[in-house]
Amino acid sequence: MLKLGELAYISTKNLSLPKGQASKLLPKYIRLYKILEVFPDSSNYVLKLPPELEHRGIFPKFHISCLAPHEPNDSLIFPGRAAQIFYDFGDDPEREYQVSEIVTHTWDMDNCLWFHIKWGIGNLTWEPLSNVDDITALDEYLTLQDIDKVENL
Repeated sequence: MLKLGELAYISTKNLSLPKGQASKLLPKYIRLYKILEVFPDSSNYVLKLPPELEHRGIFPKFHISCLAPHEPNDSLIFPGRAAQIFYDFGDDPEREYQVSEIVTHTWDMDNCLWFHIKWGIGNLTWEPLSNVDDITALDEYLTLQDIDKVENL
């Protein structure tokens, strides 16, 4: 049983972690967080999460099954063991990336215009016109197509 004010690790079992990494290489628990509230009847605990986790939509209330108690490090037995390493959850969903170029376009069955975008980080995605109508890459694409208006594509 964990107590108010103690430190606990959060299990990554139910957390949304970055894609593209082998699950066996991901940590089982992340960082230490202080227990702010205890609900013994339901075995739930409220932890003090940093803003970057709250910004990702992680709710600070956890069941005891998602927590592990902190055992202080004995630096004589395990010198240099770092328990305060922060786990990187990947890119911030609010971060904006630069468009490298527009590769091609297509009209869907609902008569909506979509563009195949190559991003500065190298990946390709399909984006609707509403997502690209204010970028210079669209102007460059229209010039290469020898068209002055999007409606003429």
